[in-house]
Amino acid sequence: MNKIDLIIDALENWQHSCLELGRCSSELGLSTEALAAARELREMKPVAWLTTEPFAQTRCSITKVTLHQQMNGTPLYALEVTK
Repeated sequence: MNKIDLIIDALENWQHSCLELGRCSSELGLSTEALAAARELREMKPVAWLTTEPFAQTRCSITKVTLHQQMNGTPLYALEVTK
């Protein structure tokens, strides 16, 4: 289970507890929005990958962003799309 799944589980458990106890009605709308946002984040796919490769001749590293999945790359996500 990853971190986003933990957040979703915690929000779902909190909502369930609130509904059982009949309390927290004012916060229920906000938690529903947060739960929807967390589920949306969980479904996101990377838009690019960040890789760092050593450059032997200068003892420096080259960092680049690629649109194709890399084995050792760090996935990058776009949280908001603008046109």
